[in-house]
Amino acid sequence: MEIHTAKMSPFRAFLVLAKMRIIFAVILTGFTGMLMVRRDLPRLGEIFDVFLVLLLSGAGSAIVNNLLDTDIDSRMPRTANRDVAIRVLGRRQLWFLSLGIIFISLAYALMFLGLPATLLTLLAIFSYAVWYTLFLKRRSPFGVVLGGLPGALPILIGGYALSNRFAPDIWLLFLWSILWQPAHFWALSLKIREDYADAGIPALPVIYGIEYTKLHLWIYAIPLLPVSMAITIFGGYGWIYSASAIISGVWYLYVTWVNIKDKKNYGKAFFASLIYMMVLMLAIMADILF
Repeated sequence: MEIHTAKMSPFRAFLVLAKMRIIFAVILTGFTGMLMVRRDLPRLGEIFDVFLVLLLSGAGSAIVNNLLDTDIDSRMPRTANRDVAIRVLGRRQLWFLSLGIIFISLAYALMFLGLPATLLTLLAIFSYAVWYTLFLKRRSPFGVVLGGLPGALPILIGGYALSNRFAPDIWLLFLWSILWQPAHFWALSLKIREDYADAGIPALPVIYGIEYTKLHLWIYAIPLLPVSMAITIFGGYGWIYSASAIISGVWYLYVTWVNIKDKKNYGKAFFASLIYMMVLMLAIMADILF
C-alpha cells in the first residue's frame, strides 16, 4: 500500500477525493435547472456563479464524506484508493481544506445566488456529508431513498439561483431525480453486494436479498417514464424533449429488464441509468436552446 501512496500525486489525490465524476453530474443537473427557469441561455456571469458554488460545495462535501467513511472505503476494492488519497494529502489538512471550501461556497452563494439557493446548497451539503454519510448509509438498507436528496437538489439550486418563482417543471425534474437515485444505486449494490457485506454496509441486497432488491428497483424505475412525460405537460416542452424522454425512458427500462432479470449483468443496468440521466438532461437543454 505504501508503494501506491508514493505513486499517487497530490493533484490526483484531490481529484479522487473530490469525486469529479459526481461533480460533473451535479453541474449538469444544476445547469439544466438554470435553463428551465430562464428558458434561455443564462448570462456567462450567472453560469460561472452557479458552477463555482456547485463545484466548491460538491468537492468540499465529498471530501468530508471520504474522511468520515475511511473505515468503510478501505475495506472495499472500488473505494480503497480514497484511503490512499487521504494519506497522501493528510487527514488534518483535508479537514481544513474541505471545511474551508464549504464555507467559501456558502459565502459566495449568499452574495451572488441569493438566500433560497444558499439554503438549498447548505441542505445539499448537510444531507450528503452528515445525514447520509453518518446515519442513513450506515443504519438502514433504505437510506438511499432519502439519501438521494443531495443528488437532486442541484436542479433546484440552479433554478432558484436565477429566479424565486415556482416552476412546476423544475420540481417535477427534482422528483424524477429523487426516484432515479435509488434505482441507480440499487443496480450498483446488486453488482458489488459482496463488497458491501464485507464492509459492513447494510445495503438492500445484503439485508433482504437479490430478488427483494430487484422488486424495489422496479418500484422506483417504472415511474421515471411517466414523470418525465409530466415535465412535458406542465412545462410546455416540444418534440425534441418529448421524443427523447420516451425513447430513452423505454430504452432504460428495457436494458434494465434484460440485464437484471435474465443476464444478471447488473453493471450494464447501472451504466444504463447514467446514460438515461444524461440523455434526459441534454434533451431538456436542446429543447430550450434549439
